[in-house]
Amino acid sequence: MPKVTGQDRIQRLREDLIPAADQLCCLIHDFRSNGSAPSPDDSQLLADLEKLRSEADGFRSGVEEWFSDTAFADSDAFEENLRHARHEARNRLNHLFGIVQLIQMSAPSSEIGKQTPDIIVALETCLAMVSGTAQIIAPADEPPPVSTTPPDPVSTESTGGTLLVADDDEENRTILERLLTHHGFEVEFAVDGVEAIARISEKAYDAVLLDIQMPEMDGFEVLANLRESGHLRHTPVIVVTGLQEEQDAVRCIEIGAEDFLSRPIRTELLFARLNASLEKKRLREKVFEQHFTPELARELARNPDPMKMQARQAEVSVLFCDIRRFSSVSERLGPAQTIDWLSGVMGEFSSIVIEHGGVLVDYTGDELMAMWGAPNEQPNHAELACQTAIGIMDSLEALNEKWEPVVGAETRVGIGINTGEALVGNVGTHRKFKYGPLGTVVNLASRVQGATKFLKSPLLISGYTARQLPEAMSTRRLCQVRVQNINTPVDLHELELPGTPDDWSNIVSQYETALTQFEAGHFRQASAILGDVLLHIPNDGPSLQLMRRIVDAMLEDESIFSPVWNLPGK
Repeated sequence: MPKVTGQDRIQRLREDLIPAADQLCCLIHDFRSNGSAPSPDDSQLLADLEKLRSEADGFRSGVEEWFSDTAFADSDAFEENLRHARHEARNRLNHLFGIVQLIQMSAPSSEIGKQTPDIIVALETCLAMVSGTAQIIAPADEPPPVSTTPPDPVSTESTGGTLLVADDDEENRTILERLLTHHGFEVEFAVDGVEAIARISEKAYDAVLLDIQMPEMDGFEVLANLRESGHLRHTPVIVVTGLQEEQDAVRCIEIGAEDFLSRPIRTELLFARLNASLEKKRLREKVFEQHFTPELARELARNPDPMKMQARQAEVSVLFCDIRRFSSVSERLGPAQTIDWLSGVMGEFSSIVIEHGGVLVDYTGDELMAMWGAPNEQPNHAELACQTAIGIMDSLEALNEKWEPVVGAETRVGIGINTGEALVGNVGTHRKFKYGPLGTVVNLASRVQGATKFLKSPLLISGYTARQLPEAMSTRRLCQVRVQNINTPVDLHELELPGTPDDWSNIVSQYETALTQFEAGHFRQASAILGDVLLHIPNDGPSLQLMRRIVDAMLEDESIFSPVWNLPGK
């Protein structure tokens, strides 16, 4: 058998491809005359039909140029020239496929839309011939078989998201923009590899569609750069290219690409791959959404900053919220109703925490723990924590309207807040992510919550927190206490809540004057001032507790008096 040369292979391809390209052009040029013409008002469809004819003519003339004897004159570079010719032909066919898909999308049920399957079959015929050129090693009696079955209809379902399309071909960008935006995606573009790297560095995208052959920096170099910078770990990159060789796909996947699609793009396959990649990404976000605001969860899932996740010192505000009488209520309700009640109440409290930019650190039975000030800096973390506490107190009225008939009692809480330095980071394990603080600030916040039971006040904050609040957030200094396992005394304050008496400021002034007199050992003066307070609000828990301490001090030896109250329990 005579040896088949490269020129023989190209000649055989031309003999098969040129008639197929002629047939394609005939179908496209007869497109409008065979069916109902679009309305003159439908300017986009008219423009698409005109573009379709232009691209078909370009493909037909390109076939003779790309696969000419002149283009393959250098026999030593035959494989490289063949690779280039196939890429150019596939890219032009991709334009044609894309325009047909746009016509199907804009006129699916019209006579024009119904003619597109014939054109798709012709396009598939040309594509099979172009894609099979590497396997044409000897003349054959018949041309290679091609599918005559049009593709399945394109799925219109997508999960949406913001995409970056990196492609130097303007027509490819235009087609992708229209297809993707029609299916709910936001699309931005880069025209070369350098611009793609710059855009990804500046903004977190849900996914990237990357061409390989681009100026300045090709797709392989872009992938390598993204892998080194760490972006590939959290930003899925789908390579969409006119290259088809298996080694190209393998190389892309090895570098770190999420997937590889050859042109012409099968739209239904593109959306399937995109949605699968975005769903993986959203599953990662859900892990973070257990703890953080949706915005921060997306940021951490897309581009987790090691400085934010690793253990570090930070000033934070920590909140503990405990549901009162939980044990007695759960015993009466039974497991099923208890879980429903607890889930409903904690769900509402958690939403309030997230709405105020907090981190949901943990749930421990009937207690919620939250934090502000990390991983992102929040200069007003103490204020945010206090606003959250007030929001929780405000939510009780609606919660009781819903649950009191079920529970048989009011849902009440005790809330404690403390501010200070803590070690913050992932305090969980490799199996369970848990972001939160460690240190004395946490223990003291828990003790402040526990003090609400002794002072008969539902919301207490430490002096460290009170000092960071704006003047508009009024507090009442209640006492100085020493809590279990922490030797340093701490001031406790009560936040002004909605519904407090109109003369709150006067009550605060009188109470704090009485407290100052008590701490100075002037017990009779303190009791006289505090008596006036109790005339106005006889059931005020902090005033009753302070009066009890005044009476106890008056009955005891003054030499052993201490203004610091050692709390009797947690």
